Amino acid sequence: MRSATKLALAVITLTACVSEPAEHEDHQAPLAAPWLLSAEGSGTWTDPDKPDVVFAWVDLRVANVRYHKRVLVDVVAPYDDGVFMRTMSPATFERSLDNNLERWGTSAIELYPTGGPGGRQLSGPVAFRARIQHDADGDQRDEMVATPWQRLYGDGELVLPATDVWAGTSSPINSAAPAAEPTVLFSPFDDPGRNVISQINAIIRKQNAAPENRHTLHAAVFNINDPEIVDKLIEAHQAGVEVRLVIDGRKLRPWYSWHSGDDRLLAAGVPVLGVKYAGTGAMHTKIALFDGLRVATGSFNWEWGARHENHENMVMSEERDLITAYARRFEVLAGGVQRERVHAVDRLSFAPDEAPQRIVGELIDGARHQLLIAMFTAKDVRYWENGSETSLHQKLVAAVQRGVDVRMIVDHGIHEAAEFHGIETPDDPSDEWLEDRGVRIIRADNPSGRYASMHHKFVVADDDTVVTGAFNWYYDAAYANDEDQLILRDPSIAAKFKGEFIDLARRYDPNYDANEWPQVTVDIVANHPGTLWGDGVGVVGDATTLGVWNPNNAVALDASQWPRWTGSVTLPMGTRWEFKLIVIGRDGHVHWESGTNRRLTVPARHSELAVDWRR
Repeated sequence: MRSATKLALAVITLTACVSEPAEHEDHQAPLAAPWLLSAEGSGTWTDPDKPDVVFAWVDLRVANVRYHKRVLVDVVAPYDDGVFMRTMSPATFERSLDNNLERWGTSAIELYPTGGPGGRQLSGPVAFRARIQHDADGDQRDEMVATPWQRLYGDGELVLPATDVWAGTSSPINSAAPAAEPTVLFSPFDDPGRNVISQINAIIRKQNAAPENRHTLHAAVFNINDPEIVDKLIEAHQAGVEVRLVIDGRKLRPWYSWHSGDDRLLAAGVPVLGVKYAGTGAMHTKIALFDGLRVATGSFNWEWGARHENHENMVMSEERDLITAYARRFEVLAGGVQRERVHAVDRLSFAPDEAPQRIVGELIDGARHQLLIAMFTAKDVRYWENGSETSLHQKLVAAVQRGVDVRMIVDHGIHEAAEFHGIETPDDPSDEWLEDRGVRIIRADNPSGRYASMHHKFVVADDDTVVTGAFNWYYDAAYANDEDQLILRDPSIAAKFKGEFIDLARRYDPNYDANEWPQVTVDIVANHPGTLWGDGVGVVGDATTLGVWNPNNAVALDASQWPRWTGSVTLPMGTRWEFKLIVIGRDGHVHWESGTNRRLTVPARHSELAVDWRR
């Protein structure tokens, strides 16, 4: 039975049972020897304040065969129309037993009898099994071995999927050609979701061209809810692509009415695994592997708001070493074996097991002249270093004290009192604490939507190094969540992220001074053979330099190379502007080119922008 502390969760009704004999054996998952791992008990309870959920617990007996153990509890819930919901919860150590045994368990399991995908009801009993990482066959390599499936909730004969697609999940590595420079995209201006859809389309085309070949889309993404991306994932699955999706288990909750992508995916038979942690821990990564050829990471979730409202970043790489490291991590997140990591260990770290806070802390300590930080949640991470306690915020203050220019953009909704889907959050004092000690704080209150945010998690250090990934700066990210943090030591990539920071500062810093940032000249070459003698061509847009949409203040272009009209503008690096070409006729009448506004992202160095007049 669970301890009294764990049962103090508003327990109203409780049903307990001891482990039953095996009712179904999955021959794809090697069975654990009973002396190694066995289920000792399980039970459920309900809470009248949450009528859509049945809570469940599982107790396990584990042999103390090694110090570090990895024990998981899988749950399969069958719903009407042959739809299955699959979740996985890590078990944790509870106490030692006699005979070199230990008690492990979890009480993080949630069941939804009438709130399944698309409102479906359970069509049979919910089953569970436990798995442990162990070298069962003595070949010096671990496997995940499992107990038989057993009943957790409900009556009748167990109903399980014909094939366990999550048993022995392997993510391929197909990249062999020299890698191109990573692609860096920022929401909402670059729409990273369009790139995701393009990558999925490419895999679908390859699968259709050679149906006998294996093509894969493996992703571990906190939120998958963008309708267009969900449509494409379903299309890929139906085309025969091996789609495997790992999400945070809370997204399966039926009362999360704003999150319905999981319902559609599960109803279509797409393999989705919800990872459910106890407490506030989350599967928070945003990792996607496209056919073993490319890997994407960053802050970007697969949501409509992340594409079209939030400030986000996505980095896509073709580097084999990074693809390998992320593929192996995906296997771990999907319930596979966790092995010693040998790929990209100098640039990549995962939480909670690899302490990303220590690595970014060392980067802060080494900063010489500037640190630019855009961090959705920056409530600090405390840890021990060289025998004393320190924190990321303390390191930022120390950087200020040694003369480093430290600036941080935080999300207003996280750091000030706010509301999110009915949940009220108080003011967080950490940003004020930093501000009082010399860190320049910018609070980004994104106006694009009610819950739009500044969702970045990046650092630019000394114009040559970028830190990005899913890792926020707060306790859960460091010690409870699944997270990733990638370091890119490349001045050209650093310039792109610095440009994003400058543009956010322009939008949200009331004390923004364009002269504090690098100014870049862009030469504009406009082709317009339809102009006549005496006409003039200009550029007008939303920047002061571009006339703030006033044709009388437009940047006049030179006609000496007619029909090519030339001129230049100088703007802060990285800033984004909208503009159009205009023709001022001989009679003074202003003619605007057709179509939507053009967009200009100011590059890191002097460049040329060629445009053709749009009729």
